[in-house]
Amino acid sequence: MVQLLQKNYNKISDLKAEVIAISHESVVENKKIHQQHKLKYISLSDPTAKTIRDYKVLDFGRFPKVSFFIVDKQGIIRWRSTHSGANPDDLPKIDDLLKAIQLA
Repeated sequence: MVQLLQKNYNKISDLKAEVIAISHESVVENKKIHQQHKLKYISLSDPTAKTIRDYKVLDFGRFPKVSFFIVDKQGIIRWRSTHSGANPDDLPKIDDLLKAIQLA
């Protein structure tokens, strides 16, 4: 998922939307990952998993997981995922993500 969103960030940004990732990692670890992958999008740290729980993006309903959101210019979440990338065949198609933003 990281690579899909990174590769297509400019297309998403051109539609006046923003990608936001929320991780349960510490701020230090999250910053290291952000720099290592040279992420173009926002990556937030939620070590207590409060926000992750509030947005109901827990794996198996209980475990914190890295979550990805696309938010439109009005601040409305148009798409969300907790896809780990373990099975690349399950990745969403970028055209489907762009359509979700354009329908806003």
